[in-house]
Formats: sequence, C-alpha cells, structure tokens
Amino acid sequence: MTAIPTTMKALVSDADHTASVHTDVPVPKPSPDEILVRVEAWSLNPTDWKHIKVVAPPGQIIGCDFSGTVVAAAAAAGNQKSSVKVGDRVAGMVHGGKYTDRGSFAEYVKTDADLVVSLPPAVDSLTGATVGIAGYTAAQALFQRLALELPSASATSLPAVDGAKKVLVWAGSTAVGQWAIQLARAAGCYVVTTASPRNHDLVRDMGAAEVYDYADAATPQTIASKHPDLRLALDCISERGTQSLAVRSLGASIDSGKVVVLLKPEADAQALRPGVVAIEHTLIYTCLGHAFSYGKAAFGEAQVQADKAFIERFTADGLFAHLWATGQVRGNRLRREGSGLDALVPALALLEQGKVSGEKVVLSA
Repeated sequence: MTAIPTTMKALVSDADHTASVHTDVPVPKPSPDEILVRVEAWSLNPTDWKHIKVVAPPGQIIGCDFSGTVVAAAAAAGNQKSSVKVGDRVAGMVHGGKYTDRGSFAEYVKTDADLVVSLPPAVDSLTGATVGIAGYTAAQALFQRLALELPSASATSLPAVDGAKKVLVWAGSTAVGQWAIQLARAAGCYVVTTASPRNHDLVRDMGAAEVYDYADAATPQTIASKHPDLRLALDCISERGTQSLAVRSLGASIDSGKVVVLLKPEADAQALRPGVVAIEHTLIYTCLGHAFSYGKAAFGEAQVQADKAFIERFTADGLFAHLWATGQVRGNRLRREGSGLDALVPALALLEQGKVSGEKVVLSA
C-alpha cells in the first residue's frame, strides 16, 4: 500500500465565513481507538454549508460524510467491537467544521473504528457515502428517540408490514426522509409520509405505504382522520412550520405521542397539544462519543456515550451492512456533481440555494 503522506489537501474554513482548498493540511493522526481512511467519495448536507457560513471559526476542516478505504487500523484493536482492518471499504460521518484535524472534505479522515459502516461489495463508494448524516440520523431518530423495534439482524428479506406499527415521516423525499422510510420499512413499520407530487413515486419505491402532498393544507387533518391511532412522527425539515404540521398529523384519539425534530423545537408546535404530544430534538453529532456544545446547548459525557453505544448497533455490530447486503435498504437517490475538492464549494451552493430536491448530492474524491 502507498505510504501515508504527512500533509494533504482539504476544504478548510477561512476568516470571512468562506471555505477554500488548502494544500498543506497535516494528515490527521489517529488516536489508539481510531482508524485513518483514504477518502474516495463525499455526500453533502446542509450542515456543511451552515458550518462554513455561521459556525466554523477559521482553520476547521469542513465536511461530515465520507466513504473510502482504511489505510491505518486502530492501534488499540482490543478495545473495539469493530474488526475493520487496513484495506477495508468503509463509510461514516464526523463532525465537520468543528475541528482542525477532523473533517471529511479532505484526502484523509480519522474516525472512531466503531463508528464506521463496512461496505458490502455491491455498494459503490458514492452510494456508501450517503449513510453518514442522513442514515445515522434516521436510525437514531426512529429506533432510539421513538423507540421503534430494530430491523432484524438476520432476516434476508423485508418483513411483512405490520399495520399496528405506524410512523409518520414528514418530508420523506429529503435525504434523512429517504433513509427513514427504508429503515422503518425494514423494521416492518407501516410508513406514512409526505412529499411533493413529483417525488411520490420515489418515496413509494423506498417503502412508504401512503404518501401525501406536503404542500396541501388539508394533509395533516387527512392523515390524522385516517389514522386516529398514529402517535409517532419524524419531521425531516423541522422549520418554517413543519413541526406544527407533524404534530397536527398525529391521531386525535391518542393520549400520548411524540414528534422527533432535527432542529430546535418550535414554541408554536409545543403549544398545540401540551401534555399529549412531546417534541424531542435529536442531533446526530451526539453519537460520536465526544461531549460538545452546539449554540447554547451542551451535550455531556453521559448522553454522548449512550448515543454512541446505540448507533454502534448499526455500525460496529453490522446492522447497516446487513441491511445493505440483503437489499433491504439502498441509500439515497444520487445526484452526481463532479469530483475533487475544488468541486465541493459549487456543489454546496446548490444546497444553500435550495436547488436540490429528492436527491443526495455526491462527489468522487
């Protein structure tokens, strides 16, 4: 295998809330529990451009999602559940825009050995890169926050749909929504979702049992009337009023329900059904196992370790890999936007400008 260099190219935040490719960034040095991955593909998320524009101070490596090949295995191999080794193809996510030595928009990325997904041979690098933020968030929201039963780790095909296991995925054509529909379907859930009409076939193909027009003002009442026992929802937008729409979509006869949101809970939504519908924020960076602050919120050691232990069921324990290998999930619908670090900033602009719908923007490294 080619020797690992001492410096690399990476997309790094600059002083004026922009980002540019730096050519002399030190290659990250993994801790004993970490691996080093030579990056082969990226997928893009709104959090990437938001970190550039708002959050990241100068000098931070941007980017969360990646796939690639392991070039240095964890030195403390006995401490991990994972058995990944040099030469393995893996995918995962890091908290890009937060650190000077940890971000995926680079030639190399370091990450916890237990937090990567081993890619089956049939899953190409571009598809593999989509599992990071979107796939991990969907898994955390559905199976940890909403406490749905996990998909089987041994089944080789999709289970029958259980009409009693209903879940609403608001905005199912988003990247998180596509993963949520597939994972919920793999768990045997009856998935109700919303999307623009042009994406209805997409979300049905992903596994949704019912799909409604998200822009139709009558949709929440229609769903609530048809499913009076619907009590669980994931809002994959979580802003501009969608939290209230998700709350209103839950069944009128329920005595308790929950909506998981990806951004800060909105007061208007919380006021709709107090004492009946709880709104819980989930932030996938908590699964990385490092205590951190995000805006005014602080996430302590107890929470991040619990969330890391949970997501390891999908990563180190192999559930994501199993579902992919057996064809029960397939990742996002892709939108390819070129290759190389120089193509990242124009591609991120597409997300910032709202020019992406029903697709996951991916690039080859």
